[in-house]
Amino acid sequence: MPDIALDHPRLEAELVRIARLAGTAILDIYAGADFGVEAKGDGSPLTLADLAANRVILAELAACFPWPMISEETPVDYAVRRDWQTFWLVDPLDGTRDFLDRNDEFTVNIGLIHDGVAIAGVVYAPALDELYYGALGQGAWMARGGVRAGLPGRWAPERALACSRHHDVPQTAAFARLNGVARSVPIGSALKFGRLAAGEVDLYPRFNGSSEWDVAAGDAVLRAAGCLLRALPGLTPMRYNTPGQRNPHFIAAAPHVPLDQLSYPT
Repeated sequence: MPDIALDHPRLEAELVRIARLAGTAILDIYAGADFGVEAKGDGSPLTLADLAANRVILAELAACFPWPMISEETPVDYAVRRDWQTFWLVDPLDGTRDFLDRNDEFTVNIGLIHDGVAIAGVVYAPALDELYYGALGQGAWMARGGVRAGLPGRWAPERALACSRHHDVPQTAAFARLNGVARSVPIGSALKFGRLAAGEVDLYPRFNGSSEWDVAAGDAVLRAAGCLLRALPGLTPMRYNTPGQRNPHFIAAAPHVPLDQLSYPT
């Protein structure tokens, strides 16, 4: 655990509260007919719900904690943030395409970073009332429909992997073939990290691009639950606050999966 003094009960309570507030802001727009969709510079969609959740999270984190925030919707130049030791890394609406598809598998992601490591995080799927929380050294838990359970879950004997509904690539199927994984489960957004910690899948390989805010909160939940998330090809821990804030390809896995014995497509 990195050297930072935290009031963990307060941290947990506030992060869960803020994630739920952001989820309420998202659902208010989800219930309507006009999502106010625009295209960002990279072609990805931006909705009124992304902006509403971002405003809630930014205001609430600033009121409760002393650390600055980087969000997908509120980027910070590297020259400003390069020496930040502790900060928030946020995706206010992860899985905007899932939101637009109305498949309910979109999340609010709030991660706390210290010395480049994700040390606490919450992943909340408001349309499903499904929440995952974890902090290093403190454990992890999930709540579905108000029923709370500790993490990690219990995995089925048959190995299964999570794949993206909107960003899957041929290397995922190649990875499954190389490692004899017969079952792939499409899951939207950062919900894949939570479902892995819950024992519904064993593996989540990512062989295409992602940003730090997509992953940080889920990384914290996984590590707090005893699961793994490693950068490829070297199986090194993920690091945050890089200049471009783009992640390497990575593999997330249950603790019983021997990552160094798997085969990876080139």
